[in-house]
Amino acid sequence: MKKANGARWWSEDKGFYMILMLCLLAIAVAAYVLFAAPASMEEQDPLDGYLYEADDSVTASEALDRVPAMDTTPAEDAAEQEDTTEEAEDTTDTEEEEQVQTAAELTFTPPMTGEVSRAFSSDTLEYDETTGDWRTHEAVDYAGQKGDAVCAIADGTVLTVGDDAIYGKYVVVSHAQDMTSLYAGLDEISVAEGDTVSGGKQIAVLGDPMPLEQKQDVHLHFSVTKDDTAIDPNEIF
Repeated sequence: MKKANGARWWSEDKGFYMILMLCLLAIAVAAYVLFAAPASMEEQDPLDGYLYEADDSVTASEALDRVPAMDTTPAEDAAEQEDTTEEAEDTTDTEEEEQVQTAAELTFTPPMTGEVSRAFSSDTLEYDETTGDWRTHEAVDYAGQKGDAVCAIADGTVLTVGDDAIYGKYVVVSHAQDMTSLYAGLDEISVAEGDTVSGGKQIAVLGDPMPLEQKQDVHLHFSVTKDDTAIDPNEIF
């Protein structure tokens, strides 16, 4: 009788004890998750395989020695370029000063010793026997004889040696101060284009009058321009 009663008791309370065991098991799992699992996760971090492993054989000083030196070439090149630019500017300034000084030191002398037979005229019309009309005369004519020496009026460089229907045989010389001088009605020209001439150096002799003034006696047709504008040669002699 007692056995039957005990079996019934077990059967009636078995469900209660199973529920109680499940609750205890749940509490144990929760406690494990809260306390034991974090420590385990910290000890076994899955990112450990990706962490940088330092080389214990390399000291801090050695590591610094292995860092490539900073490339300062661009800065050095910039400094050198700046120095070069300054030198170029200094050279340019020096050349300009020398050119100004050279221009200031230029001396001019008449191209020949003959007397002036026709004066410079840029704003007054004069009758021209050869052309038969009235025109200006932006030059100076020096009377002379065939074979008389014709000289450069100042230091310069021969720009042109020519022979045409207006000037006949002629020479053009370039000078400092943006000046040029033209000598027409020549013969036996003794210079060539590109030659350097000195003031007073003979460049030719007088020949026949230039065609545009052929009705005049033998003479040198001489003109001067400054900045491509004709000026009276008497202003520089």
